[in-house]
Amino acid sequence: MRLVTLADAPGADGQPLFVDFVNTLHWYEGVPVELIGTDAELAAWLAEHNLPARQLAGCLPAFHELRERVRSIIQALAAGRLPLADDVAALNAALAAPAGQLVLVGADTPRPQLAFGAEVSDARLCSFQVALSLATFLEFGDRRRLKLCANAGCGFAFLDTSMNATRRWCDMRYCGNRLKVRAYRGRRHSRATKEAYAP
Repeated sequence: MRLVTLADAPGADGQPLFVDFVNTLHWYEGVPVELIGTDAELAAWLAEHNLPARQLAGCLPAFHELRERVRSIIQALAAGRLPLADDVAALNAALAAPAGQLVLVGADTPRPQLAFGAEVSDARLCSFQVALSLATFLEFGDRRRLKLCANAGCGFAFLDTSMNATRRWCDMRYCGNRLKVRAYRGRRHSRATKEAYAP
């Protein structure tokens, strides 16, 4: 029996698992960047997130499909809309995939954890964990903090952990500065053009 803890442990950058997962496909200046385009890349990403990474041959299309569904849900939430019924159905299918039971782990310790025990393949278990991460956020998370980078050529999703929830870019050093420089140059060019044609 494989055990999955029900608490979503954030990644190294403090983002939930489902956000890290959807960002395995993002864009740089409008060009797609695929981080899990092969079985080996998928296995490496799963291992980095302490997820089981064996017996994955032929599973990549299912992971890509789940990622598209998760991205669609994030896009809806970031725009203040409800997720599409088909996307929620796909999420529920991933949640229903493993048959198992709830188990209390570490009952003899000061902080026992509730876990889900299942006999299931690594691929289904990983899909379940991604779906569980998103479902937990949908139930308990602050939806207004789930955002997409304001740089249209980026597409990175992120959970805004700033105090006022006013963050607009995935990373100020990259997308934020890049867009601010472009806006500044655009204003300067516009001002110079107006001055050149002024009577």
